[in-house]
Amino acid sequence: MNIFDNLICPICSLPLTIKDRSLKCRGNHSFDIAASGYVNLLKPGKKNNAHAGDSKDMINARTSFFTSGAYSAICNKICALANELKPRLVIDAGCGEGYYTENIAKSDTSRLVIGVDMSKFGCEHGAKSAKRQGINNVIYTVGSIFELPVNDESTDLIVNMFAPVAGEEFRRTLKQGGHFIVASAGIDHLDGLKAVIYDSVYKNEEKILNYEGFELLRCDNLKYTAKISGNEAIKNLFTMTPYYHRTSLEDKKKLEGVDEITTTVEVNFSIYRKI
Repeated sequence: MNIFDNLICPICSLPLTIKDRSLKCRGNHSFDIAASGYVNLLKPGKKNNAHAGDSKDMINARTSFFTSGAYSAICNKICALANELKPRLVIDAGCGEGYYTENIAKSDTSRLVIGVDMSKFGCEHGAKSAKRQGINNVIYTVGSIFELPVNDESTDLIVNMFAPVAGEEFRRTLKQGGHFIVASAGIDHLDGLKAVIYDSVYKNEEKILNYEGFELLRCDNLKYTAKISGNEAIKNLFTMTPYYHRTSLEDKKKLEGVDEITTTVEVNFSIYRKI
């Protein structure tokens, strides 16, 4: 199976084939593959939205934070779950900069992995990283997880790392018996970070949901304590959380001069199967 085999045209949904560094369909729609290796498959109108998805600064913050190793256990867990299910084709829906995407690809080079995200900067970063490391079984596409640019019932596994869940679209694209995994924050996730910012630390609301056409097989909990050192790393972690967008400027300033925090990292991995 070729890495491009299951991609479809975002305009007419016909299959795409590669020709002269472009992906083309029988309807004469064409999409250039960037020099870095990603391809933009957003529908016209959405394609030119420069503000879609994470900004370049947000992508850089996430990349810098991941190098600290504080989330390595999360990455190891999602790779282990993927290896347990033995998929041939995986979609990382909402892949961001590709941290989890490329590690899922590296954990079994016989599988193919497609990273999909609205952020051009995220897909470009992921593609460059894969190219630099010689990872040949992954491709990044700019696109919406609610309009995945892949064939019906073509996919074995969809991973959804702290991103919105597109249940209907996951059902369309997964094979019968295929799986999707949702990684979401546990009740104590990042309590140490919140303790610095807020006067009262609230618990996260856990949302283990049911989705039409799927059965919930199990939910694995991962919980550990992490020490985050350096003000830049702490700010980078804060920037990649939902709290960043709903925290007042006054509370954000509380992070100034904070050089170390100890926090709980807690993630739930909900595993669903298409029925």
